Amino acid sequence: MKNWTKFEKIWLITFLIMVLGSTIYFSITGTDYTSWHSVLLNWVIAPVSAISGILCVVLVAKGKLSNYAWGTVNCITYGYVAYMSGYYGDSIINIFYFLPFQLIGWLWWRKHLRPNSKEDVVMRKMSWKQIVVLTLGCVVATFIIGIGLFKVDFWFVNVMKRNVSIYTYIENVFHIPLLGPVFDASTEVLQFVAQILMTIAFAEQWVLWILVNVLSIVMWISVIIAEPTSIAWAMPTLIMWIAYFFNSLYGYIVWLKGSTE
Repeated sequence: MKNWTKFEKIWLITFLIMVLGSTIYFSITGTDYTSWHSVLLNWVIAPVSAISGILCVVLVAKGKLSNYAWGTVNCITYGYVAYMSGYYGDSIINIFYFLPFQLIGWLWWRKHLRPNSKEDVVMRKMSWKQIVVLTLGCVVATFIIGIGLFKVDFWFVNVMKRNVSIYTYIENVFHIPLLGPVFDASTEVLQFVAQILMTIAFAEQWVLWILVNVLSIVMWISVIIAEPTSIAWAMPTLIMWIAYFFNSLYGYIVWLKGSTE
């Protein structure tokens, strides 16, 4: 952290304290100590997921190659937390897409580092034509995948007898059957594309991450409201996404300043 600004250090320490504080506060009373799964989820998996995710995105904002080490840990742990919440799309994309992309991204960044640097990647910008095509593709893919996730959720609830369907909760609140799956799908599509842009080091990735973070904050608030008993492990995750949001704003500014055409 010798090259970090004072702001970056304070930002990181603040959110790490928030994650640890929420873990201790909510897990002490919200953990079923007769269940090893409850203990592991509340005290280990959820906080490790949040901490590794925060460290990862901070390092991405700084264009540091080491972000991929923390990203690997986050993909595994957050993928499980997302599954437990009923966000199957989020879980699938983390385990089967983001996880292998940690290696792909690491290899790409390693070949495109700044001259005389072993850690900092060369940042780039997209053309307007690329931006328009990307936007249209994201919108179409969101609705297609949203319909697919709606069908998957029906199968999980009715065949595997899961106790809570977050999609059903969102439908009951807003009275729009596909709203939950479309919310979920929108984060998957945006993350899918943003990860590619991140891998090839385009500054526009941060616009997509900002949208992902806003949607995900809404989704995880919904999880806590729909299933109050989830707060011990869902709250650190919510804090992680709030940290992601502020980091994405900062990352966009940093990458715009540091990128080339």
